[in-house]
Amino acid sequence: MGEIALCRPLHDPDGLIAALKAKTAPYPPALREALLRRFRWEILFAIENAELALPRGDSTQIAGCAYRALACLAQVLFALNGQYLINEKGALAQAGNFPMTVRDLATRVAEVWRQIGAGQHATAMQTLRELDSDVQKICRAD
Repeated sequence: MGEIALCRPLHDPDGLIAALKAKTAPYPPALREALLRRFRWEILFAIENAELALPRGDSTQIAGCAYRALACLAQVLFALNGQYLINEKGALAQAGNFPMTVRDLATRVAEVWRQIGAGQHATAMQTLRELDSDVQKICRAD
């Protein structure tokens, strides 16, 4: 649905794409609720899985879980703002400009990756927990 909503048809002589595109607006409330239900809890789940790897110093597991937490956070912010997310590349940068977003999102995400790169895994998890807390507050206020 997002691909159709965001595409720019180069050729649609029969209006097939235009007809499908018309069905994508407004953003469907059922899709919003399904995405929130699916991804809202998974942010913390991914963080907690990363924290299980802290004692082992398993940097790959920690980084993978951090990525998953941030990808889920992007899904939640896009859904809250009624925006289609079709690709994770640049999604958090885009989400940082939404009306409903987390304060200083891009800076804080960059800090998570800096902390992970510096081996400050526990600190990175704390930063992720703060991001999760902020997005959960937005969800509750909505």
